[in-house]
Amino acid sequence: MYRTILVPLDGSGNANKALDIAAHLARASHARLYLLHVPVINEKDDATQASPPPRNSAAMQLIETALETIDASDLDTSILVRTGDPAEVIEREAHRLDADAIVMGYKGLGRTSNATGGSVSRAVNHRAACRVVTVR
Repeated sequence: MYRTILVPLDGSGNANKALDIAAHLARASHARLYLLHVPVINEKDDATQASPPPRNSAAMQLIETALETIDASDLDTSILVRTGDPAEVIEREAHRLDADAIVMGYKGLGRTSNATGGSVSRAVNHRAACRVVTVR
């Protein structure tokens, strides 16, 4: 059913739940699982930074911590760290990877969210060319 699944991670409980569900889907389909983190860039940071943070950064620690919540030993996983607008980056990476599905948290750690979901998950749901599964 799935060959490639993209899971955006931001450290939120919903994102970790999404990872758990994505892992189950990946196992059932023998799919490759891409774990994506888009660090929040503070105003004082350079918003035009083109290269990903170093592999030993807080972003890598966040993904490794999320991986500890599941048994990933039998999964084909890849870790991606990208900068930019989270919704745009998720959409772009899904397209680049030819993802069959994006499995993401309904609400993340961002400030802009309401009863209809987080702003990032709403934007991805509206614009992504592949299936989007949002997890509460």
